[in-house]
Amino acid sequence: MKTSSPAILYFFQRWLAWIPQAAVVIVMASCTVATDNGGLSRAATPNVQGIYQGSYTYGSAYQKLAGQTVSFQISLQQARGSSKIKGVIKENYTGFGTLKDGFVWADITGTCEGEDGFTHLQFTKTYRHSKELPVTYRGSLPPGSGLLAGTWYFPNKPSDSGMFQISNMQVQ
Repeated sequence: MKTSSPAILYFFQRWLAWIPQAAVVIVMASCTVATDNGGLSRAATPNVQGIYQGSYTYGSAYQKLAGQTVSFQISLQQARGSSKIKGVIKENYTGFGTLKDGFVWADITGTCEGEDGFTHLQFTKTYRHSKELPVTYRGSLPPGSGLLAGTWYFPNKPSDSGMFQISNMQVQ
C-alpha cells in the first residue's frame, strides 16, 4: 500500500510554501497604521512649525536655583506630515551652558504626535559650545489651548528635573 502519491505530495509542498507568504500579507494588512504620526492609529500628524516663547523652571534638586524660571525662544522646523521635529533654542544664561553672543544656544531633535485632540512633543535639547549633558523635554498641548506644558529631565539623572511651558503654540 502506497502512503502518498506524487500529486498529493506536490500539493502539500506548494501549500507549505504558500503559508508564510499569506501570513506576511495578513500581518501587513493588520498593521495599516499611519507611519508619519509616531504609530498612533489613524491620527493626523499635527504641525507645530514656528517660533515660540517659552520658559523652564528649575526643580528642587537645584538648591540655589530651585524655582527660578528661565525664558527661552524656540524655533521648530517640521516637514508637513512628518512627526519629526528639529530646531534651535536660545535661552538666557544661568550658569549652565556656554555663553555665546549673549545667550546659551541648543539644538533640538524630537517628535510631535497627535492623539485624541492633544498634541504631544518630546525632544532632546543638546547645548552648543558646551559639555553639558543633553536634556529631555516631554509636554502636551490640550485641544483648543495654545499652552504646551510638561517636564524636563536628564535621562541619566531623572531627579534633576523641572517644569517647562511654550506659549502661543499654533497647531496646523
